[in-house]
Amino acid sequence: MRKFNYRILSLFVFIILSWGMAWPVNKIGLSYMSPLWYTAIRLVVGTATMMILVIALRKFTWPKPKDLPLIVIIGLLQISIYILLANIGLAYLPAGRSSLLAYTTPLWIMPAATLFFKEEAGLLRWLGFFLGIGGLLILLSPWEMNWSDRNVIFGSAMLLLASLCWAISMLCARYMQWTKSPLELIPWQLLVGTLPILIFAFIKEPAVSIVWNSSLILSLVYTGILVTGLSYWSGLVVNKELPTIIVSLGFLIVPVFSLMVSSFFMHEVVSISTAAAMISILLGLICVVV
Repeated sequence: MRKFNYRILSLFVFIILSWGMAWPVNKIGLSYMSPLWYTAIRLVVGTATMMILVIALRKFTWPKPKDLPLIVIIGLLQISIYILLANIGLAYLPAGRSSLLAYTTPLWIMPAATLFFKEEAGLLRWLGFFLGIGGLLILLSPWEMNWSDRNVIFGSAMLLLASLCWAISMLCARYMQWTKSPLELIPWQLLVGTLPILIFAFIKEPAVSIVWNSSLILSLVYTGILVTGLSYWSGLVVNKELPTIIVSLGFLIVPVFSLMVSSFFMHEVVSISTAAAMISILLGLICVVV
């Protein structure tokens, strides 16, 4: 078994817990405002949080030209475009199915990492990949989706595009040169991701209708501070330190955790097929880390 740094492992657990709760919380927020403005305000909250944090920790630093490629790529692909596409897809599909589609990044990561970046992928890792993807497909159950419904097709396409953007940014975070730490760069990456969405929101929906209430505010606080700010920073740290194959398959634990939470708190029945899918994903993750 590979030795994990306790700091990296704790960040991974934090990501799984915060992201696992994010999809139903997102769905609540989207009941009171449009996906575009929800994304914009969530990003503003996340950007402000991380900017204040780095200043408080005395880690604030102005970016230099050599920092710009990572700032722009992560800011646009992983933050701006990913969150926007995911929220659009979430408006057309249930939260559970949306989270599963958005976590199809291993479909893109495994082939790209082995073909273009020469990541080690022996027989056991390929077995883990197919076990993880197999479990994901069982959970997603594409054969049960109504493919004659244009909303289903559109929502699914948006979420698959989101997962592709995330996969590209993960590979860039792993293999591009970092001249500063993820903590020093994350406020600028968030800022780059926030500005286009904010400008587009003002142009596209200048007369936005928002139903302000405690549920919406709590949703924005949770997704802004924990999911967008702290979790995005944690994800970059983990992605920078571990092979992308391990990270992408590890993130499949997020929808598994979401299903467990739904089962415990909402008394949803875990079927035999769902249990089998969870076991398959966990076995797949074990295969890629041994």
